[in-house]
Amino acid sequence: MTRELPLRNAVRALVIDPADRVLMVKLDIPWTEWVGWVLPGGGIDDGESATDALCRELLEETGLRDPFVGPVVCRRIHRNPRMIPGFAGQQETIHLVPCHDFEPAPTMSAEELRAEQVVDMRWFTLAELRTTTEVLVPEPLADLVERVLEFGGTLEPLVVEVEN
Repeated sequence: MTRELPLRNAVRALVIDPADRVLMVKLDIPWTEWVGWVLPGGGIDDGESATDALCRELLEETGLRDPFVGPVVCRRIHRNPRMIPGFAGQQETIHLVPCHDFEPAPTMSAEELRAEQVVDMRWFTLAELRTTTEVLVPEPLADLVERVLEFGGTLEPLVVEVEN
């Protein structure tokens, strides 16, 4: 009898500033040869709440302190056993995190970020999200941002499932 691998629990932030820009981090995952832009966040440690994990990840990756963690605006499941060793993939909730204008200043060192596969970080406008040829996650990110800008976090979360 084979034991099925679990999905890793994770949380991410749709960080939007007063100019309606979205903060993204670029990952380069060498063992999968995947490179793309994702929302800041990461795995939830044992005994940690989703909110605590998100606040920790935002501080480590972006330097954003004491964020307002808003409602869940998206739920995403990515099934890919090559993505994270020991897991069948990842299930994540994405929270709206409105913020002031700030310059990202991670509390992790460049070496620590690289160990987490983070190689870059920048703000994207909605127009840039719509026109970039780079990989964006979640896949319908521009649509999600447009929906949040129009309705806030008052709608049912968008649900995205990916398998590869």
